[in-house]
Amino acid sequence: TGPFDELEWNRANFGTKFAARAPTAPRQLIYGKCRVGGTIVHMETTGTDNFLLHAVVVLSGHEIESLESVRLNDVDLTTSSSTISGSTVFTVTNSEFSNTENENKYDSNGRLVRFSFQDGSQTAANGYAVAQSSLVSSDKFLDCAYVYIQMVFDPEKFGGGMPNMSFVVKGKKVFDPRDSSTAWSDNPALCIRDYITDTTYGLKALSAEINDTTNAGGVAAAASACEVAVTLANGSSTEKKYTANGFTNFGASGNGVIEGLLSAMAGKMSYTNGQFNIFAGTTQTPSLTITDDNLLAPVNVSTKSGTGELYNTVKPIYVDSTNNFIAADAPVYQDSTFLTEDTPNGTTNDKPNYVKQMEKQLPFTVTHTMAQRIGRLALKNQRLSTSLSCLVDLSFMKLQPADWVYVTNERLGFSQKIFEVISVNMEVMQTDETPTLGVRLSLKETAASTFAFATSDYQ
Repeated sequence: TGPFDELEWNRANFGTKFAARAPTAPRQLIYGKCRVGGTIVHMETTGTDNFLLHAVVVLSGHEIESLESVRLNDVDLTTSSSTISGSTVFTVTNSEFSNTENENKYDSNGRLVRFSFQDGSQTAANGYAVAQSSLVSSDKFLDCAYVYIQMVFDPEKFGGGMPNMSFVVKGKKVFDPRDSSTAWSDNPALCIRDYITDTTYGLKALSAEINDTTNAGGVAAAASACEVAVTLANGSSTEKKYTANGFTNFGASGNGVIEGLLSAMAGKMSYTNGQFNIFAGTTQTPSLTITDDNLLAPVNVSTKSGTGELYNTVKPIYVDSTNNFIAADAPVYQDSTFLTEDTPNGTTNDKPNYVKQMEKQLPFTVTHTMAQRIGRLALKNQRLSTSLSCLVDLSFMKLQPADWVYVTNERLGFSQKIFEVISVNMEVMQTDETPTLGVRLSLKETAASTFAFATSDYQ
């Protein structure tokens, strides 16, 4: 769709994440664990010569699980805590933000920064903020997670102006149909379900419109598939197969948010029979087989890639949770078999001229191992370019998009070849003046091997 595709709404995950002032900024939406900046919605100075800066930074427009850490000028803050005016107040103990010679310091240790946190579930104003600033008891910031922070001006420590602020948080609590609980989770299927059903910023779908079952396309099935433990390169460590950790905002396109979350699980979503269905990127076992006897008309075959391009190399771009959630490139993977196929004469010296690299952007993926798996899956999947359009009998009406089906066709040389269902439509055929109902299936080639990833495959 061009440079401004659906993932454009999620690319803030790849950018700098610092708090900033903005008069019309939409509220942030946070899933999983990630680093965010936030919007400064209140700022003032008090005291002699205005030495004390007060700021309120809104992190999200919903309740979040926790504030994990605060960073000033890329320094992770260490703190001690106390209760002041009924609020839990954290005093920053880093030497970078302490000066015993500052006459306005908080204590004998020279502390210069304090903050308190509200997770978005508050029903009253922050007592410390009301006591210290011009904020009043009606300034509750309802349904907003925020940090109230104070900084004592110090020419040595803050000579360059107000420091850059960023925050690592665990985001929204989501509903899990497997046990009917609502809790924090980084499961992509559960995050998508939350977005679809939320009436404030989501698609406002009713619970009855969600397929929560353990059947194919059910949220419970997709959520369980995402939580499968995958063994890493050392042969002993594991991680969940798919997680979603990132943020977007209330002004984002619904398609954009869903596409971003789906990218984290190599997934697909459909709406059939009045319900949303979610599929994680994993293998299926087809339950139906299309044979020559099921065909009501000749099969239309296309071997052209849907995008017109065939790639032999992939570079996944993800957000590195081990490096302050900064955008990073996962190791580039090149499939030697694909490259040989793409080199006209197969000569080794010519191969570098035919390298064609695809870039896979993963704004909600935070480990290079997960990025490698998703990237390789995408590379292998786009090489399977055979598509079929076939008219079959009504017994195949039970299929839905993203299902897998076998195709056995003598003329095409297919023996239980696996295809993914792209669309299902009823069609009327006119034969001998007698209308006949059939099912038009659009199918795309797939294979269980595209999902195979050995521990030795990691780079």
